[in-house]
Amino acid sequence: MVYNHVKAGHEIKTPLTIINANVDLLELDEEKEELTEIRQQTKHLTELTNDLVLLSKMEEPGHTLQKIDFPLSDLLSETAASFRAPAAEKDIALDIHVEPDITLNGSPDSVRQLISLLLDNSVKYAPSDSTITLSLTTHRKTAVLCVGNKTKDTIKSDDLSRIFDRFYRTDTSRNSETGGHGIGLSIAKAITQAHGGSIFASTKGGTDFSITVRLPM
Repeated sequence: MVYNHVKAGHEIKTPLTIINANVDLLELDEEKEELTEIRQQTKHLTELTNDLVLLSKMEEPGHTLQKIDFPLSDLLSETAASFRAPAAEKDIALDIHVEPDITLNGSPDSVRQLISLLLDNSVKYAPSDSTITLSLTTHRKTAVLCVGNKTKDTIKSDDLSRIFDRFYRTDTSRNSETGGHGIGLSIAKAITQAHGGSIFASTKGGTDFSITVRLPM
């Protein structure tokens, strides 16, 4: 079943590439608002297809990551720094606390993607003039990563149990506003589990939202 999903994803990529190429040719003649919309929707669908292919691969039985020892503290700090600008555009501050010299045996690229997905989710859903907190600590030979933010909408307990499901959103009316696919946290969960770790979401009062990742060191 996973193989079929991956194959289907690759089959979808080909016509999307062709559509994009044709839009490029048309735009050489005349820039039209309709062509811009086609390009935006094609980009959105291409990103979604890539995410689905990645998720299907990671969920395939027997799938393993190539792991090495790498400085998790440094990786997290570098990745978080790249989010300061997009956060600042929304008047959101980043409060980062990283315990130094934490090393992890894992896939640096996958962990970087995990961190990026969590921060991207926070930047999308945090209200302006708020703060996103990011911390990395250790507890009993486990690296503990926590990302927290205020939310514009109240998160219910039912939402927490489904927050990592594919395409699940706490408020579907805000799809166009955030620009996401509703699959990022599913990928974050798959990456965490591929490292033998755990991930869970929590909230205080429905508006203080946080995601905690525990990765064995």
